[in-house]
Amino acid sequence: MVPTDKYTIAWFKLAEFVTRKEKERALGIYRLLVHSIQDEALALQLEGDLLLSFGDEKALEKYAKAAETYTNVGKYVQAAGIYEHCLALKPEAATHYGELVAQTQARIKK
Repeated sequence: MVPTDKYTIAWFKLAEFVTRKEKERALGIYRLLVHSIQDEALALQLEGDLLLSFGDEKALEKYAKAAETYTNVGKYVQAAGIYEHCLALKPEAATHYGELVAQTQARIKK
C-alpha cells in the first residue's frame, strides 16, 4: 500500500498543474490518483471538475455520468446537485437537465 503522504503530495501536484494550466500533466496525475478513490461517482465528478477547470466541454459528460452513477446507487441528493450544476453551466440544456433534476428529486421524496 502507498503511504498517504504520497497521495497528499500528488493531490497538491495536481492542484499545481491546474493552476499552471498544464492539462496533460494534471490529467496524468489524476489518472494515477483515481485508483485511490473508492467511489466511482466521486471519481467521475472530480474528473468533470478537472476538465471544467481547463474549459473542456467533456466535463458535462463526466458530470452526467457521475450523476447517473450516484442515482444508480441511491445517492439522489448528490445526483440532483450535479444535475443542477450542469444546468447552471449549460442553461440551454434546461429541458434535459431540468427533467433529470425533477426525476431525481422525485426519488428523494420516496
